[in-house]
Amino acid sequence: MNNIFFISSENNNSFGVNQVLKNLKASLIKKCHINKSSGIWHFINTKYDLIHIHGCWKVRIIFYFIFSKIMELKVIISPHGMLDPFAFNKKMIMKSIFWHLFQKHILNFSDQIIVNSLNEKKNILKIIKHKNIIIIPHGIQIKKIKYNKKKQKNKLSFVFFSRIANVKNLETLVDIWTNNLFFKKLNLSIYGEIYDQNYFTPIKKKILKFKNIRFYGALYKNKIKVLSKHDIFIFPSKSENFGLVVLEAMAAGLYIILNKKLPWNELASNGFASLISFNNNNLIKEIKKLEKKKNELKSLNYFKKTQIHLDKNYNWKDISDLYLLNYTKILN
Repeated sequence: MNNIFFISSENNNSFGVNQVLKNLKASLIKKCHINKSSGIWHFINTKYDLIHIHGCWKVRIIFYFIFSKIMELKVIISPHGMLDPFAFNKKMIMKSIFWHLFQKHILNFSDQIIVNSLNEKKNILKIIKHKNIIIIPHGIQIKKIKYNKKKQKNKLSFVFFSRIANVKNLETLVDIWTNNLFFKKLNLSIYGEIYDQNYFTPIKKKILKFKNIRFYGALYKNKIKVLSKHDIFIFPSKSENFGLVVLEAMAAGLYIILNKKLPWNELASNGFASLISFNNNNLIKEIKKLEKKKNELKSLNYFKKTQIHLDKNYNWKDISDLYLLNYTKILN
């Protein structure tokens, strides 16, 4: 059984990278030994076969990388979207310094880079030329939820769910919703942890003036159950390497309207999403189309289709097998 060490650039929380690591580790635990961030001295004094670095930009990662090379371990890195242009340009001066000091060297001298979408691979190839970049999507743990029968009788309801920061583009959505009479009778629920208070404060002021838009705060528990009370998930984010919230919305049986810049052509081609340029006219046009097939989108049959598609394409058991296959190839 292979002995794998995980190190994350992120602090412990229940979102993003750490959510991925939690699910990946749980899926791999019976297939190989995984140890996650037990400290540098433990790492040095324990025999590992491979280190998998998750994330970028943290100084502590360079120490694990250096010792990995000294110990002649195989090294894999997953940037998790942190090298995409929008993320890279945030705090650009500091990141440019870190890039030249250590981050590009970690990437260049890793045995493999694992990305989560073709978009992310293209973005990385713009800044480094690495011969071994592979794509493995994230997965989702689907907990059984009951189909919400109450949805059948109501008009379409809409929801935005994500952390709230400039990149998620909530302000554009709120401006569209509040500046056109078409949206006056349509309800929009907003859930999310506020990452940028300065960004959210003017948005909140706009929301308070309208009865058909409500901000409910962060959504930590019963996410799928809460989302299932809605019909359409709107996600206008400017940039994502993947976007776990998309899978969570789909697990709740929601249809999804996405910014066309996001890496979800697969869902659109299978009838679970629409990719649009986010502006007033395009969003109105798309919602009018969806209103014509409202009964279908609210049906038990559509709900079942979303569950089947997720289980076939995004279950952690199969995805963890892909990780394990690549670990084995690298080690051999």
